[in-house]
Amino acid sequence: MRRVVTSFRARIFLITALIVVLVIAGIAALSWRSIFSYQLEGLDQRLCSEARRLASELPLDEMLADLEQDIAPKLQLQSTQQLLLWRQSAPPAADYGVASVLSSSRWPAQLTPAQMLWAQGAAVSSPLQLLPALFGTDGNRAAPGVTNTDACRWSTFTLGGADWRAARVVSRYSDGLVAADLAAVRHVLNEGLQRLASVALPLALVWTGLGAWALSALAIGPLTRLRRNMERVNEKALDQRLPLDREDREFGALIDAYNTMLERLELSFHQACRFSADAAHELKTPLTILQGQLEQAINVSSHWPIQVALTQMLDEVSRLSAITRKLLLLSQADAGQLPLLLSRVDLSPMLSERLADAQLLELQNITISSELPAHAFVQADEQLLGQVLNNLCSNAFRYTPAGGWIKVRARVLPTGVTIFMANSATPIPEATRLRFFDRFFRGNAAHNRTTDGYGLGLSLSRVIARAHGGDLTLQRSAENEVRLRLWLPGK
Repeated sequence: MRRVVTSFRARIFLITALIVVLVIAGIAALSWRSIFSYQLEGLDQRLCSEARRLASELPLDEMLADLEQDIAPKLQLQSTQQLLLWRQSAPPAADYGVASVLSSSRWPAQLTPAQMLWAQGAAVSSPLQLLPALFGTDGNRAAPGVTNTDACRWSTFTLGGADWRAARVVSRYSDGLVAADLAAVRHVLNEGLQRLASVALPLALVWTGLGAWALSALAIGPLTRLRRNMERVNEKALDQRLPLDREDREFGALIDAYNTMLERLELSFHQACRFSADAAHELKTPLTILQGQLEQAINVSSHWPIQVALTQMLDEVSRLSAITRKLLLLSQADAGQLPLLLSRVDLSPMLSERLADAQLLELQNITISSELPAHAFVQADEQLLGQVLNNLCSNAFRYTPAGGWIKVRARVLPTGVTIFMANSATPIPEATRLRFFDRFFRGNAAHNRTTDGYGLGLSLSRVIARAHGGDLTLQRSAENEVRLRLWLPGK
């Protein structure tokens, strides 16, 4: 199953942006409700004003259409279709039993003001019911305790699937009711919010994105510094530590654990390097003495079987001496103390010489081809670089099967010199390729040969290349091929 790689910074950015957007949406929703309530209060005031006007002593023959045309703009309605008027008038004095009703043509016959619930759920009496209380039974005087007869009351009702807001004023002689479709209020409010959103929303989104990105950068800042410090860690920079004084408390424990881990790693690394260097150095002298004594014994011995045995012992001692020298170089390179005597070195004649030596080793059944420039200068230690070329060539010669081929190509680039060395080989599994540069690792093909190596050549070659600022890498190739790339910086 393929692992999905996600970005921590992108996740913080998305979460932060989502939170801000939700907050903005919540504020917008609350603001819409608050503004709508404010608009509704303004509409109530205007409705009451018009209801008082309607309940005043207007002539009964007032043209209702003209009145609707006059009231609709004052209530900020788009048309008179969003307006309903209703008026009930009574004659003065004792003849108040006869009333006249004036209403909009769209007023439903089944709806009467008495059926509506007005402010605080109190029903408002009609002027016919109020007249006895206002004037008394003789119609000439008001009953005591009756005041505020022109108070405005509000009600909300549903008509034709739409919500309407009504205001009603009952005066001495008339009952006036004005109702407006709330869709008009919502339309005005939505139109204003859309105009505001067309300008403010893009700016809000831009600033939200910038703020979320800056916040995510601030949040992962300590992790970024920790990563950069990890990338700088090598054998020459194990003493680097992250400062704790400028970091937040939440990241202090993480950075402290990292510094402690690096301290242990530095101690273990230096101990391992010292052990390898000391062991190689201590083995060098006795092996040299032993090699000299074996050579002397071979020269003075006259018995052939003893000479053969001593020669075999001398070969093994030589192998141990070579391993010791390579271990010493590796330990110095690991500690960042590999001595380099830099000079201007031409790689072309060095490669040509080693390929010519291969022809003298009776490799007639192996095809060798090369493509080398006239000169390929680098600034390097000639002795160590010669050892790298020896290791690469001997490795190719040793593991190329009979009838195989070896190809060498060099390129001079502005940044340096690249050498490609490829050879045919017995099929090499991917697991073996992953351990190509492991120390003392040799594949099965190496163990089956009588002239096997030590498993240190490629590892030492890469260490030397990296000490020069270059690198040695294994390139992707077919299973029965080996392709190595050596890159060294230019002069």
